Amino acid sequence: MEIFRSLGIEDEVRAAGAPARTVSRTAWYTSFDGPTELHGRQIAARDAWGGGSYAEEYAAMSPSSYTMLAQIRLEPILRRAAEERPEADIRFDSPVTAVAQDEDGVSITVGPTADGTVRHIRATYVIGADGGRFIADELGIPMSGESDLVDMVSAHFSADLGGVVPDNGCLINWFVNPDLGGSIGSGYLYHLGPWDEQGRSAEWLFACGFGPDDPERFDEEEMKRRIVRSLGVEGLDATVHSISHWYINAVVADRFRSGRCFLVGDAAHRVPPWGALGLNTGIQDAHNLAWKIAAALRSPELASLLETYETERRPIATTVAENSLHNFTNHGGLVDKAIGLDPAAPASTGWEMFADLWSESGSGLERRRALADAIEFMDHEFHAHGVECGFAYPRGAIAGDGPERALPVDPLVYRPTSAPGHHVPHVWLHGGAGRVSTLDLADGGRLALVVAPEGADGWREAVASAVASDVAPLAALVDVVVVGDDRLADPEGEWERLREVGPRGAVLVRPDTFVAWRSMDMPEDPGRELELALEVVLAADLQLVDATTGAGVS
Repeated sequence: MEIFRSLGIEDEVRAAGAPARTVSRTAWYTSFDGPTELHGRQIAARDAWGGGSYAEEYAAMSPSSYTMLAQIRLEPILRRAAEERPEADIRFDSPVTAVAQDEDGVSITVGPTADGTVRHIRATYVIGADGGRFIADELGIPMSGESDLVDMVSAHFSADLGGVVPDNGCLINWFVNPDLGGSIGSGYLYHLGPWDEQGRSAEWLFACGFGPDDPERFDEEEMKRRIVRSLGVEGLDATVHSISHWYINAVVADRFRSGRCFLVGDAAHRVPPWGALGLNTGIQDAHNLAWKIAAALRSPELASLLETYETERRPIATTVAENSLHNFTNHGGLVDKAIGLDPAAPASTGWEMFADLWSESGSGLERRRALADAIEFMDHEFHAHGVECGFAYPRGAIAGDGPERALPVDPLVYRPTSAPGHHVPHVWLHGGAGRVSTLDLADGGRLALVVAPEGADGWREAVASAVASDVAPLAALVDVVVVGDDRLADPEGEWERLREVGPRGAVLVRPDTFVAWRSMDMPEDPGRELELALEVVLAADLQLVDATTGAGVS
């Protein structure tokens, strides 16, 4: 959503998304209804995704809030936004069937299309964003990791569940039914919109793992029967729009670049949906790469920035894949284990465990305690603020402070810092047009050198000096932004508190809102120090460098 904010479409995406009150929680059920008193029971529930008890924490850390919007509803917004830009030439029915590159560019074969047309396009760079269907294989880039872990099926369907879903504040409802083998086989349900004024959704997605008694492939009628079995709602009037068959994978491409071709999104990494960061990670890939390609197209001398894309993004993708796999492994296993379910045991034994869970016996109390611990442990899936916003680039287009100042990443806690490689801290500033976030200061593919009034003149001279140096192409993209004067006020002193540099220091923010470099105070020769920093940002060897001395550090 922060990236969409920079593109000017944040409000449109939020308006199309689920009402905030419908996505603040998640819950587990045996089913929504059924023949016994153990059916239709809520097993557990908790806040999630920056909602409920987490709302204040998340609001303090970003100008943008979590928004839940299905990709089928997001893509039309992205398409319209792209088509409004005169640079865009968007073509459908244009299958890429061959990619060949040389030192000067890339030749792309498109087609044959539906009418048999074959076209050839010459490009300077190619971004493969095809969901892993073609381009990685064409470039000879393998994927590594855990694949084909669980055979899954999902259905997009319409149904009136307004009187069926017990809690309208839950985005995802998880089912744990012994008749269906426990968590993975019982499946999960979430709403897709569109939503009415009461927040009720017209469309839904249901997904589950294949069970031993399931057909090899689900047709529409079989899918309806499976939804009814999991939800426990007989006579459900559902219209199935599509059925998808997929496998749970946690794989990452061995390389994100081959010459002039780059991989982003699912072409570069495919992760389990437990944690819901797959689409976010893909959009972040594109955001990281786009400003670097734009810089290289403007000034070929800046092409070394492209060397940093894989260095920065591949470790993030690997971490997200590992975390998502960890979440998937623990999600069902922890809950099922706490209840006492064994997929190898008869279903009747599973129901006996549920009966004991809700009894007043000593073992029932122990099960409830274990279940509460399991749900709290799922912070790694539902409250992983450090994973969501606290990831950092220790190497890349970064002039670092040195490893001794590296901030440890806590997956559950986001700690704002201006340390190079980290997401710039969010603070609300007051400008002539109203509130402005510090995330808005670097705009239009340019870098922002954020300074206080005390150091403004010295840093303006430093930028002018750098523009006249060997790093002129990159220095020409740097704007000095003064925070703390009448034009951009910091009335509460929040930026002064979070910037971590002195009043004559500076923080250099990249177009993707990550900190490229900072100076804790005004150096004796600020122009030279800025030049050294920009040289490091452009360095192709990607080692950590002390920006004060220009020397490499281990």
